[in-house]
Amino acid sequence: MRKIYLSLQDSAADNLLEISVADTFLSRLKGLLGTAELAENQGLLLCNCNSVHMIGMRYALDIVYLDKNGVILKIIENLKPWQTSYCWSAKDTLEVKSGTIQRLHWKVGDQLRQNK
Repeated sequence: MRKIYLSLQDSAADNLLEISVADTFLSRLKGLLGTAELAENQGLLLCNCNSVHMIGMRYALDIVYLDKNGVILKIIENLKPWQTSYCWSAKDTLEVKSGTIQRLHWKVGDQLRQNK
């Protein structure tokens, strides 16, 4: 999977996240299943995906639903294994380590940007 780096628009460099991009059907289907828990600065971007399931997962995640411009539409903190979530209006979904949203103070309406 290719990697990108995301942060909030106009945020400090120490808030940079290393994100794996799942942009195929199979990579979205597998997601983080069978992986070790994410580090604080890691995540997975599910492209063209507006829902997630935690079936078979062994750890909780924070879920961030994004519109086509990277604006946060909805946040689900600490989604536990075997739970599901959706946001019909989202274009993409970002999965990050549980606690990341609180640590970085992200909120609905914030905009994420890709860093080089």
